[in-house]
Parts: sequence; C-alpha cells; structure tokens
Amino acid sequence: MSAATPYLDALAEMAPLVAAEADRSEREARTTAPVAERIVDAGLYRLYLPRSLGAPELDVPPALEVFEAASRIDGSFGWAVTIGSGGGLFAGALEPATAAEIFGPKEALIAGSGKPGGTAKPVDSGYLAGGRWNFASGAHHATFFTANCFLEGERSADNGEPLIRAMAFPAGEVEVVETWDPAGMRGTGSHDFRVESSLVPLRRTFDVFGDWAFERGPLYRYPFNHHAETSFAAVALGIGRHAIDEFLALASRPSLYTGDPLGDRQGARVRLGEAEALVSSARAWFFEVARSSWATVAGGGSLEEEEAARVSLASIHAATSAARAATLLFEAGGSASLDAGSPLARAWRDVHALTKHVAVSPLGYEAAAAGLLGTDE
Repeated sequence: MSAATPYLDALAEMAPLVAAEADRSEREARTTAPVAERIVDAGLYRLYLPRSLGAPELDVPPALEVFEAASRIDGSFGWAVTIGSGGGLFAGALEPATAAEIFGPKEALIAGSGKPGGTAKPVDSGYLAGGRWNFASGAHHATFFTANCFLEGERSADNGEPLIRAMAFPAGEVEVVETWDPAGMRGTGSHDFRVESSLVPLRRTFDVFGDWAFERGPLYRYPFNHHAETSFAAVALGIGRHAIDEFLALASRPSLYTGDPLGDRQGARVRLGEAEALVSSARAWFFEVARSSWATVAGGGSLEEEEAARVSLASIHAATSAARAATLLFEAGGSASLDAGSPLARAWRDVHALTKHVAVSPLGYEAAAAGLLGTDE
C-alpha cells in the first residue's frame, strides 16, 4: 500500500462535501468551516511534519499524489491542503520544543508570506518585528503566521544586501486584512495580514533558505524552492484533470442550437483529445523527475545543476500544460463554460491564477534552461 493511500481514501470521502461547499468558498474567499474541520480531522495539514512530533513526515512523491488528488476535487481546496502541509516543513528549522509549541496542536496551521514586508529590530531577547504581508493562504484558519522581515541594520557580508529572517507570530498578534479578490483561486483565502509590533523570541525565527539543523531527514534536505515548484505543479495537474472530468460530464449535454450532444462535435473531440494528451504526458514526466530527484536526496546526495533544472522544467511544464488543457476545454464547452458557477469555468480560472505564481510561471523556463547549459541566469 502506498503511503498516500490513507489520505487518498480520506479525500475520496470528503469530495462530496468539498464540491458542495465550492461556490460558498469562492463567495467568501476562504476555506469554509466544514471543509477546514474535515481537513484537520484527516490530518492533511500534517503530511510534512516530522516523525519526532508523531507526524507522517511523508516522502515527497506520495505527498504530491495527495496534493494532486485534492486539487482534482477543487483547485482552492487542493491549494489549501498543499500550502497547509508545506508550512510543516518549517518545523525542520526550529528547535524541537518550539516546533512542538507551534505544530503540536491537532488544528495547527501556518499561513504566511515569502515576500519581505516588514522589519525586525534585534533586541536582547530576539526581535521587535512588525509590518504588512500579502498572499497568506488560509489566513482565517491559521494558528501561527510566518513572515519574512528585513533585519534592521544588518547586511550580508557577501554582497551587502539586507539580511532577511522569518518570524513566527501567534494568530492572536495578527490582524487579517481582507484584500483577496482575484479572478481565480478565490477560495484559498490568501489575504494580507498585519502585525503592529511583536516581540518575537529568537527561537521563533529562522532562515527560510538556510541550513535547517534540527531535522535532518531527506524531507528537510530537499531544496525548499523545489518543494514549492513540485507542490504547485501537482496542484495544477489536479486542476487540469478536474477540467477534463467536468468536460466529460458535459459531453452528453445537447447543443442549444443543434440539439446534438457536445461530445459529438468534431471540434470538441479534438480539444478533448489534446487536453488529455497534455495532462497525461506532462504528469508522466513530472512524476518521473520528482521521484528521481527525491531518490537522489533520500540517498544522501544533493541535486546537481542539471537535475535541479529538470525539476524546475518539469514543474513549469506540468502547470502550463494543465493551463493549456483547461483553456482548450473551456473553449470547447461553449455556452456551458460561461456561467461563473460552472466547475469547468472555475478550473480554468484557478489553473491560470496558479501559473502566475513565480514557482511555476512560464517565465521561469529561461532560468531553468540556464541550468541545462551550466550557465548563470
């Protein structure tokens, strides 16, 4: 049995509820309370927490299967599961007692932002920090928030750039600012948040891209940027598959003009065939690369430049292929695609919103290809 199986079974049980709540999640721009409760009950936020906390510390490939399956049900739901799990990686950067404090509760969920949006002043006991940050997915359900801050008066000895350090704030010290009003991925609740001034002890700070000394398993040695790329690509593949599912459900719907089923139209069949080929082939290469890169790290190695480049390329290709597939089916769906509440329309909006993330943006092809050439960007 795959390590993903219990979570895939839980997702299958949750699917009717998630589908029923999807419209409300879009309207309210957040994961709805019933769905959030089921995510917690199924342990879907704990996949990347360490075994030292009694958690699964799931390998990357089966975790990606879970993220993909969740996103096949609904894109925003899949993103919530994926981002919620991804926050658990930060347990590897924290001393065990602090990791237990933040991640020990069953309902623990980290929301946060990678873009520096605040400042932190060093004081005897840690840092006095505050600021405003954006894109904090799951903000309304978070128990802690992580945020990158510029360290006041401190610069890198290598290049003179300001030093950046992540701070972990309890939710009680954070104000959620409801700004999230996008075209797609509306249900992720990726609002802004603000902290006026908080005394953050040193033990609740870490370097996102530094050497995480407290957990040394392969999950925490797998490069953080590749965690982001592969996770988001899995979400995109799930949404692409969801678009295909929805189109197949529409295939027997009669045309408003001819009365013939949508699936009988040659143009629709061509687009369906191309969409299936795009998603299936991109998925095959993506999982091949993900499993190979994981085997390298799990075996004690580090990703060489070319292998790292292929992780990036396969991830970007998966996301862009899923977006292309959703577009083909959205076009083929005719008037059935126009309703804002249509699951096919939502999948199209969601996957295109996802490809705007820097981790899987098609603009990243250039930097990834530089790794194949062995040159700087």
